Amino acid sequence: MASLFGIIALLYWGGVWNGWVNPSNALPATLWHGHEMMFGFVGAVLVGFLLTAVQTWTGLRSIYGKQCALLVGCWLVGRIAMWPAVSLPSWLVLLLDSSFFIYAAIFLAKLIYQKKQTRNYFAVLVLLLLIFTNINFHLSNQLQQFETASNSLYSAVFLITLMMAVIGGRIIPMFTANTTQIPARPRWIWLDRTALFSVWLIVAVFFLQLQTWIPAGVLAVMLVISACLTAIRCACWRFFTTLSHPLLWSLHLSYWCIPLGFSLLAYHYAGGDISMNDALHTLTVGGMGGLILSMMSRVSLGHTGRPIIASSKIKIAFICVLIAGLVRTLMFTIFSASLLSLWLSILLWVLAYSIFLYQYTPILFAERKG
Repeated sequence: MASLFGIIALLYWGGVWNGWVNPSNALPATLWHGHEMMFGFVGAVLVGFLLTAVQTWTGLRSIYGKQCALLVGCWLVGRIAMWPAVSLPSWLVLLLDSSFFIYAAIFLAKLIYQKKQTRNYFAVLVLLLLIFTNINFHLSNQLQQFETASNSLYSAVFLITLMMAVIGGRIIPMFTANTTQIPARPRWIWLDRTALFSVWLIVAVFFLQLQTWIPAGVLAVMLVISACLTAIRCACWRFFTTLSHPLLWSLHLSYWCIPLGFSLLAYHYAGGDISMNDALHTLTVGGMGGLILSMMSRVSLGHTGRPIIASSKIKIAFICVLIAGLVRTLMFTIFSASLLSLWLSILLWVLAYSIFLYQYTPILFAERKG
């Protein structure tokens, strides 16, 4: 459902850019696009991942049956409430849109608390911060404080990037070692902690909306440091051993979008000719879009009892979504927000996720094997 929604939302966004669609909502179209891709698309996958992972973390049964249906229902009514053609009272939109994350955070916290797993409390904290960010987004829009609303979306991007940095740092080296049968390099605990701390600092700056008060040069230095630490960290994960394993190299390359995105953001704050939004799309399209597609493809096989082997079609999907990120960031910047660059990026994304739906919908509706 997240994949299908991502396709619909991006095609709609392209229609807005082309002038084919005139949104009737008071919410500016750019803010709707940012909100729905972060809280609608990425948020759905993040919650799905966490409520799946928590079962492994705790050994307790995660959400299923009617409770799972209710969770999906909360997500779906949020998307309907946010759709530009639907006019509901602003307080009701806020409530419906926030219910999904609130329900998920309560369920996640309950399971982690039962096992007293302090190591995983960060996941609950991030969901709570996302809830606060989403509420702040809605309230800012109601007051027509659109810059504050936009800053809330930046905060959401960095919160999700933090989750990618933490979770990716746990699973990518493990998946690589398990698949290639080459032992992972010994972890440098100091590097992991320092790299993640640098990302936490960036999250704190944008969550508290301090970026307007901190000198641009200082922000650039912070982002460069975080980019370098993150790059050194993932350089230790033996990327070149994964070239014959698409379900691995797709994870690695998507993760590399984090240091690339931070580097481009640093260039922006240093006065470079790239906009904030264009730089952020490295994190969102390439990083989030790529990691999500790769992880969904992997777990859809493993959790249904099938061999974890990528098909030729899904290899094309991985390549498409990574190129979409480069096109949206670099071509969009070079050709000054050209319509061609935008549509090329959208169509590559749509192709990638359409391939996923075509290949994995039958798998996800079929019985588990083994």
